[in-house]
Amino acid sequence: MDRFTALRGSLLLREFSDVGVRILAEACEERSVGRGTYAFRAGEPSTALCFIGRGTLQMQVREGGQPLGDLKSGDTLGNFALLAEGEHLLSAWAATDVELAVLERDAFETLRKQKPQASLKLMLALAQDFGERLRDAGGPLREFLAWQVSKRQSDGR
Repeated sequence: MDRFTALRGSLLLREFSDVGVRILAEACEERSVGRGTYAFRAGEPSTALCFIGRGTLQMQVREGGQPLGDLKSGDTLGNFALLAEGEHLLSAWAATDVELAVLERDAFETLRKQKPQASLKLMLALAQDFGERLRDAGGPLREFLAWQVSKRQSDGR
């Protein structure tokens, strides 16, 4: 798999120049996930931003559960892994053979020191993506987020 091509096809990096994409691609490692196996499981530590270069991952609440949706070439997973430590909320099962370009948190920290402009631009892209997802969220998620904001304000944070 060509990491540059995998990242260039990502909507997350749509505002990046080819030079910026190359910088990020060099910091990524390639990972293959065989059909019928898990890229990761819910509850495991989330330590990397993954760009899908080829194949289809089905997102599941639990192993063997009904798929919530498919992610394909151009999609990303683990978008919050570079922002904060945490765990995967969903499992990602490979419906086909999958090729990923993976930016681990440690590699991102090195990139942040060596190429601060590229890492800042990636952080801004992640924040914009998060904002768009929140804006598009509805129902219980929106109510939960409003509750969290009001709770923090009443706690004086």
